[in-house]
Amino acid sequence: IRAETLGEGEARVGLTLSDDHLNPYGVVHGGVVCSLVDTAMGAALVSRLEPGERCTTLEIKINYLAPATEGDLAAEARLVQRTRRVGVLEARVTVAAGRLIALATGTFYIQGGAAG
Repeated sequence: IRAETLGEGEARVGLTLSDDHLNPYGVVHGGVVCSLVDTAMGAALVSRLEPGERCTTLEIKINYLAPATEGDLAAEARLVQRTRRVGVLEARVTVAAGRLIALATGTFYIQGGAAG
């Protein structure tokens, strides 16, 4: 997984698919997509954390919309809402030419910082 862009509350990460990423049917494994989403969401949230804060994934929900078999995947995540202890994010996963293959939402717990 490679970082492609990082902004305020936004991140894009990419992955070039290989045979190692495919399930026995020749389609990218759902866990690979989930790892890509988790990485993008974490990076987007980290860009909005205060010194001393860190985050951890509480929950991710993914709608798999279409299969991918080869090429580059990209996950673009953005922060939807942040409270003192919780961040909610959404992500879109695309394959070559911007074809949408998955939509995701995630909830992250924020630890540390001034409140402990």
